[in-house]
Amino acid sequence: MKETLRKEIGIRMRKVRKTLGYTQDQMVEFFDIGRANYSRIEKGEIFPGSTILNTLRNKFNVSLDWLICNKGSMYHEQGVMANGYLGDDGEEIRDLLVHMERIPMVRHAVLGFFMEYKFKNKEQIENMYAYEPKSKLKPGELEKD
Repeated sequence: MKETLRKEIGIRMRKVRKTLGYTQDQMVEFFDIGRANYSRIEKGEIFPGSTILNTLRNKFNVSLDWLICNKGSMYHEQGVMANGYLGDDGEEIRDLLVHMERIPMVRHAVLGFFMEYKFKNKEQIENMYAYEPKSKLKPGELEKD
């Protein structure tokens, strides 16, 4: 399943690039990554990182629902981004994602905090999902490939 998802995302990344009228070299400059890595993303060999996803959303107004799940249109409607896609804390969340992508210690610290929070608040988290349809996965449950 992961391989199929990578390939589908790669196809949609290529579609975004061609729709925008850019070359791979131009996209590499926007994302500040190596040419080989970008090519591997479009080929579906690797997933794009959070920095790339943030750039697609913020600079090019690409819908991540479309890019990752193939739901909705390629681009956000104008009002969505203006209202803060990530809510009131959007800038802080974007900043955190960038730091987590570039600084491994930040990523480990955030994951450590999150795991501790889940452990200490296990009952509250389970109750939060008590009324979800059975077909939805709970955090920690993975679909089999």
